Amino acid sequence: MLDVKYNIKSLISSIYECQKKIIINRRFIRELESEGHDTNKLRNEIDDLERKISDFQKELRKRYQFTY
Repeated sequence: MLDVKYNIKSLISSIYECQKKIIINRRFIRELESEGHDTNKLRNEIDDLERKISDFQKELRKRYQFTY
């Protein structure tokens, strides 16, 4: 049971970290676009992070169903 709780906390922490990186990247994008720089790399990173969040959420739902 403790292992399951740890895994759930780890998944939630991973989701939070991805969300934090997305917010930071969006700020960078706004700054770079105002200066006329290319932001494709950051936009691709945001897409990857959003996919990771989706995967973490699926895993979290799967684990949550087994614990309750």
